[in-house]
Amino acid sequence: MMTTGSFFTLLGYLTGGLVFYFAARRKRIATEGVGYVALAGVCGGVLGARLTQWALLHWPDFAANPLVVFDPRAGGRALLGGIAGGWLAVELVKWRLGLRRSTGDLFALALPAGEAVGRIGCFLNGCCHGMPTNVPWAIYQHDTWRHPTQIYSAVFAAALFAVLLALRKRLTKEGVLFKAYLGWYGAGRFVIEFYRADRVPTGPLSLVQWCCLSMMAYAWLLPLVWKAKILKERKCR
Repeated sequence: MMTTGSFFTLLGYLTGGLVFYFAARRKRIATEGVGYVALAGVCGGVLGARLTQWALLHWPDFAANPLVVFDPRAGGRALLGGIAGGWLAVELVKWRLGLRRSTGDLFALALPAGEAVGRIGCFLNGCCHGMPTNVPWAIYQHDTWRHPTQIYSAVFAAALFAVLLALRKRLTKEGVLFKAYLGWYGAGRFVIEFYRADRVPTGPLSLVQWCCLSMMAYAWLLPLVWKAKILKERKCR
């Protein structure tokens, strides 16, 4: 029997899918091939997210029964792993279909929209919970009062969706909107990670935070480096 938390998790995927479809229609690329790309993104994202979560936090259970990643009641939705898994699946399908046009901007709106709804499922399921705290807005989960990190993530995702939706008419060059999503998502998740209880520490930061820094560097720092290099080459000429 489906729980309320599982319902919101599935509703999050449906929301992301609908936003992807309408974004594709707006760009007039809502073709069958793009539909396969969307399906690949969802399947690769789900598998990548669950494998990442279980490999990092629940390895004994995963090793004993690898099929547990397909159990919707078992939790395990690491969004960073989902982004990586979804990107790999999308690129493989695009290569197989011979599609060369960038589709990242379609996911730039779909991902935060889906997360904003799906994190409510995390809240109701009790996964992705926060560190113990005494703040006035703390919630009681896992036998103590904690930061509502699921709500933090949902609110941030909704705000990010609204910002990107407002900016999409300005960021018209293909791929730029997706880089904006990666950069801002990385920044937001970097901060929220300090309040989560399931952090995997690797030195001064968690593994997720190092990944977030890499995302921000790719989205913001790398384009600046390339732009500076191009300007330098033009001056030399």
